[in-house]
Amino acid sequence: MRFTPEGHENRIGTFQSLSFWSDDVEKTYEQLKAKGVEFLKPPKKEDWGTSAIFKDADGNQFVISSR
Repeated sequence: MRFTPEGHENRIGTFQSLSFWSDDVEKTYEQLKAKGVEFLKPPKKEDWGTSAIFKDADGNQFVISSR
């Protein structure tokens, strides 16, 4: 069962302003990928930390990041 508030149907399958924290993005990436999670961007190291982008079954995109 999926829940989408009335009037927000156009937000399904878009980037969400929610991110998940991980102490080790590379390890989390490998664990989730092994379970079938689809990643749009693999882990990338930046000056501020590391991040990766994945999507859920509805196509919504989320960030996993660390310092």
